[in-house]
Amino acid sequence: MQSLKSLIGIPKTATKEIYTFETNAKISLFYNICAIVFFGFDTNFLFDDLKLPRKIVEICRIISNVFGLLILLYVCSVVAAFVTQHNLDMTRKAQMWLYGPSSLTLYAMYWNIVLRKNQIKKLTYTLVVVLRGMFTDDELEKEMIKKTWRFSYAFAFLLNGLFVSTGIVAGYVASTTNDTFTTMVPAWPDLNDHSLAASIARIAHYCVCYIFLMRIGCIYFVIAAIAIALQFQYGILCNYFHSLNSIFDEEGSHEEKEQKYEDAFVFGIKMHSLTLWCIDQTQVTCGVAFSAQFIANLMTLVAIMVKFMYMERTFGNYLTVFMFAGLVLSSAGIFMWNAGDVTFEATKLHTAMFHSGWHNCRRQASVRVRKMLTIAVRQAQDRVTIKGFGILELSYESYISVVKLAYSVFSVLA
Repeated sequence: MQSLKSLIGIPKTATKEIYTFETNAKISLFYNICAIVFFGFDTNFLFDDLKLPRKIVEICRIISNVFGLLILLYVCSVVAAFVTQHNLDMTRKAQMWLYGPSSLTLYAMYWNIVLRKNQIKKLTYTLVVVLRGMFTDDELEKEMIKKTWRFSYAFAFLLNGLFVSTGIVAGYVASTTNDTFTTMVPAWPDLNDHSLAASIARIAHYCVCYIFLMRIGCIYFVIAAIAIALQFQYGILCNYFHSLNSIFDEEGSHEEKEQKYEDAFVFGIKMHSLTLWCIDQTQVTCGVAFSAQFIANLMTLVAIMVKFMYMERTFGNYLTVFMFAGLVLSSAGIFMWNAGDVTFEATKLHTAMFHSGWHNCRRQASVRVRKMLTIAVRQAQDRVTIKGFGILELSYESYISVVKLAYSVFSVLA
């Protein structure tokens, strides 16, 4: 069947005039998110300048370069711990697995997103400028903005709560027992080293870990905003096609209404084609992030369950484990729930097209519209999915499957 893109002449890439736009609510949302991300690691994912003072930009760049080096050393340290740290109990081994492989995986995800920032700029421009300029729904747009901030606030709360609770628990244990302040297992120092240099190194690891988590959190903000925007874009498309029925209630001759409906339906197909392009670009730009998130979640959940089984039953340990589990499950949800919502909303589009009012057309107009409708509905019926590893569909079902798989792996290892 002939592709809709070739049928109506939609280009395969977004417009190159990425700096031509008027401010709107979606742009303000992405501007604020990208500003937060920029302060996090000096990378601008917005299609326009952030309009920050030059001095601030220079300072952020210097700080970001220093933080980038520290994060690289941190990742190397938690991975090298598998070689340098020996004679660990099961709790410490679980802690080592909790931070080592997952940190390396998330670090790879981080760099993949940074290297694809220009593609992300084109993607967000198409979403918040081009498609919004074609048609929008103010109520859905407000709901999209609220949902984006709700996810961001919840994730930020869990991330900071985990950092604070881990530090408090480790500090309390170090001050009341003979244990050292250990929040993760580094390559150096040894866990039984009580020297001043070792204590400073552990505190440094703890602080750099927070910087690393903040950068990963910034990546999550960007991906979540894109996924949520795609979800509501399908809702906007459905509302657009439902609204076409009202054309035949307007004044004028029936032939004029038919022509207006036909032009409006073609315009809706163009919006759908651009939306599909956005889906493809999301898969290209964020596919590695989706795959890396799956691996990191699986390993982290298994490590959390192992640690829970062997740890001392205290309030502090319970708090840390539950905060960590909540963070992991919510981070997985940011990707899988919203990707699943995109799939769900996309299933409504072909019905909206069918109820757009084509039956009001007559004679030759009816023939033309029915042919166009058949192609459009057929393409809208194709399942829209966002996948990890190119095969794992991200959805509510796959979210439950990841949790079940982690428990299965834990059961085998235990």
